[in-house]
Amino acid sequence: MSSYLLVLLGVVMVSYSGPLVKGGLLAGANPASMAFTRMLLAAALLLPVMFIRRKGQSEAPIRSLRRMTRKQWLWSLAASGFLAVHYLTWMTSLDSTSTFASVALVCTQPLFVAAVSGFILKEPLPRKALPGAIVALIGAGLIGLNSMTGMSGNIAGDLLALAGAACMAGHWLCNRYARRTVEAEPFALLLYAQTALLLLLMLPFTGGFRMTGTAWLYSLGLAAGSTLLGHMMFTFALGKVSATVVSFAILGEPVGAMLWSMLMFGEVPTPLLLVGGGVVLVGLTLYLIGSMKHETA
Repeated sequence: MSSYLLVLLGVVMVSYSGPLVKGGLLAGANPASMAFTRMLLAAALLLPVMFIRRKGQSEAPIRSLRRMTRKQWLWSLAASGFLAVHYLTWMTSLDSTSTFASVALVCTQPLFVAAVSGFILKEPLPRKALPGAIVALIGAGLIGLNSMTGMSGNIAGDLLALAGAACMAGHWLCNRYARRTVEAEPFALLLYAQTALLLLLMLPFTGGFRMTGTAWLYSLGLAAGSTLLGHMMFTFALGKVSATVVSFAILGEPVGAMLWSMLMFGEVPTPLLLVGGGVVLVGLTLYLIGSMKHETA
């Protein structure tokens, strides 16, 4: 199968994420329960897949986790904490704003990574990437304006989506320090399991456990399709195509989410929301191009 076809299928799978969460919420689940069951099912599905793929290898997949230092374990726990709060805030945002707005805003996570890298890690934002960051922020402002004027969604949902983006940025930054001596699949299993446990502990404070039969099906779709197949396709494709191609392809997620939401729920974005989301995607594209030029300079 063509590597570019794998990337395309990965985008399709990942773009299902927002609409599937929305479907679960409409079916009677609450955001915390959707987040918990997604991570629980993802861990349960990944475990047998990982052992089947590595059958015959001398080292058991889980053994690579033993090479982790105490500091790496702490970083992995922090990464799981950020991932848990990411899912809580982002899925809650889908309860109060449009799918397109939520997904477009949560895709601004590279800007939060840049901000944290600049202020905490002292890694300044490349000058060539600055215009893209500014354009993306303008687009986020237009989405907020759309909500404040009552056209669709509300500003609280938009802010929750941005909080989800910030938490995802924290997750990736913690991953940099946690996953240095561990293979990808065992580490993903560790993260999914830890995140599920943290979300389970949060349930009494986030509305309790509330799921329906239909919501479980949506959650299974999230775990199997968006989390495992989507990200696995990107991982396989990275062996043949550059990370740049994958980075740009992922920007298609909000567009796919918008189309699925129109088909599944009849969600039609307002003109201002379309403009704002489009400006965010243009800004992120310019940001990626600027970052690449800085790295190759």
